Amino acid sequence: MEKLSEKVIAVCRQNYKKNCGRCPIRPECVRPIIGQEGLNEWIRKVNEAAEKVIE
Repeated sequence: MEKLSEKVIAVCRQNYKKNCGRCPIRPECVRPIIGQEGLNEWIRKVNEAAEKVIE
């Protein structure tokens, strides 16, 4: 099973104020998830998005 990276957690902590506002990974974060494979794919995409924000 995939896990959220420390970078994702850091981005969320920096940007979560009220409904995620202008968070740079929000477009990936708000995608619908269906099933375990969907969850794993979502985690991969959110991790990738965070990598682009924090290098």
